[in-house]
Amino acid sequence: MNVLVAGFMTIDRIEMPFRTISSVGGPPSYAGLLCSRFGFDVVPLTKIGFDFPDDQIVWLARNGLQLKAIDRSTTKKTTRFKLVVKDDQRSLYLLDRCEDLSMDQIQGGHFNASLISPLAHEIPQAVFDEVRRRSDFCFLDPQGYVRSFDESGKVYITPWNDEKVLGSVDALKMDMAEAEAITGKSVAREALAKLAQKKIRKAVVTMGGEPALVLDGNRISRVEIPKVKVVDSTGAGDIFAGGLITCYLRSRDFLWSCCFGIAASSMSLTSIALGKVELPRSVDQVARKLFSSAVTVETLAQ
Repeated sequence: MNVLVAGFMTIDRIEMPFRTISSVGGPPSYAGLLCSRFGFDVVPLTKIGFDFPDDQIVWLARNGLQLKAIDRSTTKKTTRFKLVVKDDQRSLYLLDRCEDLSMDQIQGGHFNASLISPLAHEIPQAVFDEVRRRSDFCFLDPQGYVRSFDESGKVYITPWNDEKVLGSVDALKMDMAEAEAITGKSVAREALAKLAQKKIRKAVVTMGGEPALVLDGNRISRVEIPKVKVVDSTGAGDIFAGGLITCYLRSRDFLWSCCFGIAASSMSLTSIALGKVELPRSVDQVARKLFSSAVTVETLAQ
């Protein structure tokens, strides 16, 4: 089976209290590498700059992510973010932005699943539509749709509600700020109920260390979050998405897949940058505990 992952591949500068590192990042890296480790053929739909290191292209290819010549811009630098972590605060800055993804990059025929995960409005509607058309299961992480940037590049969340996009995906994942930006609701259950009114049948809202809420059909369930020591949260959302997709393609059980994604994401928080894709073997056991303890908190009217 194959999975397409669409969004910028990046070079991230992560400034933590105890050290600063630079690492390849972005959804195609984190989610794509995780899907590859679970045995899926991964198709990255991304754009890198002329400055992207050749040795990293080789490393990615050896680990299941094959970039094409057309994926490299000849005029723009690679998209770069700076993440500043201080105590419990995370500030994200866009330093460089590559060019948009293009239709001529979409090669191959059909995809068992696609992850649409823009970082900075890089996926034009025509590209989205074509990926959607070719995908059996289309999963959306709307992070790049709800972002705006000030003069310094600092990231802010702004309202977004594109019916063309939301109305055509099979499932979406949001944190609470993103859910509020999309629905106008500041309570997770209300946000999911509003999405259900728009005929969205599968969605999940994560809330940091607080329990996540999962919409599956007309049922909203609460899933506990494992308690771990957070070392670096960069890419954890992409690990969640990659884990969910790999599990869903095999099980077709959305709640169970969310539990697996939550377990994978939570356990990855103890690792730095791309070290997150090396999940411990205990992730399946943790996911099963989350699934067995999940409870229905609301059943929506049909």
